[in-house]
Amino acid sequence: MRRLGETGGQARIQTLAAEGGCSRRYLTARFAAEVGLAPKTVARQIRFASVCARVRERPAAWAQLAVEAGYYDQAHLNRDFRELAGTTPTDFLARLLPGGGVVGDGLPFVQDAARAGA
Repeated sequence: MRRLGETGGQARIQTLAAEGGCSRRYLTARFAAEVGLAPKTVARQIRFASVCARVRERPAAWAQLAVEAGYYDQAHLNRDFRELAGTTPTDFLARLLPGGGVVGDGLPFVQDAARAGA
């Protein structure tokens, strides 16, 4: 876990296993037993959090942020935004407030209210 954090989630699982003197399969099983998630999942979350922090500090081109955070390409970053944040990178950036919050945090969507009344 420490090495994943140190590398910003960019360390390869095979490399971590070699550093620990074990197989990738063993590392994955032990990591999941201790942490509750596979190391690849944790690495993905760390990379995504890194992009979110970077875009708050200094908005930049999404492709550049994706590469800096260790994504293969911008399409992979876009996929993580949809899956982990429930929005697109562009929408995320548009909703950022100067204080670092996001417009609408904690507020229900209109569609949710309509479903609840239905």
